[in-house]
Amino acid sequence: MTFFKHFSDLLNIIPVMPFDSTNILLIMIGLSSAIIPILIAVPLTQRGRRNALVLWVTIIVLLEVSRQIWALSLGRYDFAEMLPLHLCGMQVILMPIMLKTNKREWRTFVYLTALIGAFAAILFNETILGKYPFWHFQTLQSFVIHGLIMMVPLYDIIWFKFRPSFKELPFAIIFMAYLGVQSFIINLLTGGNYLFVSFAPKNTPLEWVEAAVGSNLYIPVMSVIVLIIWSLLLVPFIRRGGKYEAI
Repeated sequence: MTFFKHFSDLLNIIPVMPFDSTNILLIMIGLSSAIIPILIAVPLTQRGRRNALVLWVTIIVLLEVSRQIWALSLGRYDFAEMLPLHLCGMQVILMPIMLKTNKREWRTFVYLTALIGAFAAILFNETILGKYPFWHFQTLQSFVIHGLIMMVPLYDIIWFKFRPSFKELPFAIIFMAYLGVQSFIINLLTGGNYLFVSFAPKNTPLEWVEAAVGSNLYIPVMSVIVLIIWSLLLVPFIRRGGKYEAI
């Protein structure tokens, strides 16, 4: 059944290509996956919204588990590709930690990484583009899960009035640096490119950065760009601390 086959085994298909009509449709599906859960929460009580968020995070985890089962069932599990070690994949661990602890540091880190990371993955999905057709498990799973991942920090801000601040930025920088070093080591062991710290993925803005500054400056320049993006994400919440609710 072609719906579950690995891309290397798919013959005579029309793969999704960057910003073709099918890719635009998938982007809309991904963004809808982020918007619909927020709208569903409108008539709910706060307790209902909390329960709904727990349910959505559980679905995110189950979608990632289903991807792992899919890869294992093919009998060709690729440690360089399938480990949940990209920023979005790590959310299956980070988001439950956020829900369990309710700590500002984790809620801010999820905001800084899940929102922009998932949005970028929806626009520039290097896992899917040029490999899989529209009607495929990996394609639909990828766009839906990234939409849901993008939704979680927005849900926290809209319904629980959470306001991330620059006070949590040092924690985010240190933890991200740790993840970067961890990913670099794992990439050496597996031949992968987790967190894209080994090289820039094709057909993404990261490739443009690497082409402009060279491979030696790619990581330092990207680190500065990430810091700038994070700062811009935090600026709207300056002087808007106030009270926020536990999830």
